Amino acid sequence: MSASPNIPSQVLEAFKATQGKTITCQAAVAPPKAGEVRVKVIANALCHTDIYTLEGHDPEGLFPSVLGHEASALVESVGPGVTSVQVGDVVIPCYTPECRAHDCIFCQSPKTNLCPTIRSTQGQGLMPDGTSRLSKDGQALFHFMGCSTFAEYAVIAEISAAKIHPGADLNQMCLLGCGVSTGWGAVINTMKMEPGKSVAVFGLGALGLSVIQASRLVGARYIVGVDVNEKKFASAQAMGASLCVNPQTCDGGDVKAQLLQAEKWGYDYTFDCTGHVAVMRNALEVAHRGWGQSCIIGVAAAGQEISTRPFQLVTGRSWQGTAFGGWKSRTEVPQLVQRVMRGEMTLEPYVTHQIEGLSRVNQAIEALHSGSCLRAVVKIAKSEVPLAPLPSLKGNVKLEGGYLKQLTHWSPSTQCDMTFSIFVPQPKTRFTAPPPVLYYLSGLTCTDENARSKSHFAQAAAQYGLAVVFPDTSPRGVTLAGQDESYDFGSGAGFYLNATADPWSKHYKMYDYITKELPDLVSQLFRVDATRSGIMGHSMGGHGALVAHLKNPGKYQSVSAFAPICHPMDCPWGHKAFKGYLGSIEAGSAYDATVLMSTFTGPKIPILIDQGTADNFLKDQLKPEKLSAAAAKINYPLEIRMQKDYDHSYYFISTFLRDHIEHHARGLGLNSF
Repeated sequence: MSASPNIPSQVLEAFKATQGKTITCQAAVAPPKAGEVRVKVIANALCHTDIYTLEGHDPEGLFPSVLGHEASALVESVGPGVTSVQVGDVVIPCYTPECRAHDCIFCQSPKTNLCPTIRSTQGQGLMPDGTSRLSKDGQALFHFMGCSTFAEYAVIAEISAAKIHPGADLNQMCLLGCGVSTGWGAVINTMKMEPGKSVAVFGLGALGLSVIQASRLVGARYIVGVDVNEKKFASAQAMGASLCVNPQTCDGGDVKAQLLQAEKWGYDYTFDCTGHVAVMRNALEVAHRGWGQSCIIGVAAAGQEISTRPFQLVTGRSWQGTAFGGWKSRTEVPQLVQRVMRGEMTLEPYVTHQIEGLSRVNQAIEALHSGSCLRAVVKIAKSEVPLAPLPSLKGNVKLEGGYLKQLTHWSPSTQCDMTFSIFVPQPKTRFTAPPPVLYYLSGLTCTDENARSKSHFAQAAAQYGLAVVFPDTSPRGVTLAGQDESYDFGSGAGFYLNATADPWSKHYKMYDYITKELPDLVSQLFRVDATRSGIMGHSMGGHGALVAHLKNPGKYQSVSAFAPICHPMDCPWGHKAFKGYLGSIEAGSAYDATVLMSTFTGPKIPILIDQGTADNFLKDQLKPEKLSAAAAKINYPLEIRMQKDYDHSYYFISTFLRDHIEHHARGLGLNSF
């Protein structure tokens, strides 16, 4: 079996010992069959649905069974025909599968996530072939919700395994297998809540709090939480609730009347997170006259029915329901994990209890019944996959329909914190393919902020659906003698090379950072297409873009530059950088575009260069004619456009940047939205 490169070797060896065999713990877990995956469970959060079933209230509850459905796990082995995950991958088992088949009208519809491919057997507590992989003393056990993760090992369908970032904190990410994801999705997907709306949330457990959290995120103006347990009010207000109400102690004992005192005509959006049909009715009847929408999230007990007067619906209110928040599980759960890892959403407040070991699972049940527990996470096994260092989100602003984000992270390459910005375009539809990535390398003295603020890139990037990354130009926050003495060496002037001379060699590894570390980080934290990328830059950044392409044939599908330093071995900027960082000018031949062009044998990706004729650095520093001559000798398709009277500034860049975005769009196979 193929294996994930992220999994430690000792874990792989342990998995090899069990692959193809029945694993016996408290129960026996058989090997996976075709289209199935066996996983080692790392953590499982106790959800009210588990308790609901355990206590006999679930209309589909089957016994004897292994409960659990809110988990994180490692793939231990895969059955025949499994292609989307491999041994060692980190996954979240999802009770709502996603087959992605072209003839599945549910998977192909943006309106629902209710893939029925394995629904009939899953509802019977069985695997897709109609049998069980679980047994105890020879007696078959039922599977639960297609997961059964309150166990050391579980077998799930491949179409229920959402592959996530291998460095995620699995003791938190397990929460995204059900409750928290459901609350977020109810707001974002099912209700499609707009900013400035009023919200009432009935039930302030983890599900209700996640609704409040998401409502706050989308910009709700007024949020009321309703619960009989006032111990939960502080958490609700911390998540964003404006007010909390106890229906048992409110004025006159009429919670609807009290809620309507604040919002005369009702609330734009209401949510039932309790599973009680009487509460569902209250939630509907405080929805806004004319347009109020009420979402049922809580699961009612067997045999329960909802009711209201038809007049409530006739006067414009509507009832809706949601399952798993409408998320397409295998596609979108990994994106939720990325969102948490970027710092845009948090899971920490939900984990109020942590239980060590499966043998103490009853402690989790007791905690959930105590009224003070949101989620009790049972730590079943140690992951042994190293946690990824998390970035800090410094900025997140909406721009041209997408988002411009700024993040700081620890860099192993430069041995310091690095900052970059990224523009993520708004996908046209839910099924829009992940965008390719364009890396923009800035020039001397710049940070990640210059080009993103001055180049006028966003409108064209959004039009074509192109993600754009703006790295910094050097390490920052380090203490090196001479790093701040001049504009063209040291801080802001990393020259996109790997320094070999002291004291620069420890931190100034910008080539590795740009070509290896940063692309890996971007692909792990954002939904982008890492197989399609382009690179461009200005001045020193143009030099960096050309060198990155010429030293890595085939890595980039599109290349361009503004006023690049084309032959740094023959210019003052290059002499200073190469002598200082590499010890000699001659050593700079490994980072000289003209030299590299002369011996280039890779795919000849068309290069576009714009150069202003009024550029003060044209003659002594940039020397595009040298690169042009080298390209001509090997018939490389290089277009250098001399732009009359333009200088070296961002006025020049912003004038022609749309041309460059279109050049990259063609190379990356994009069409305008």
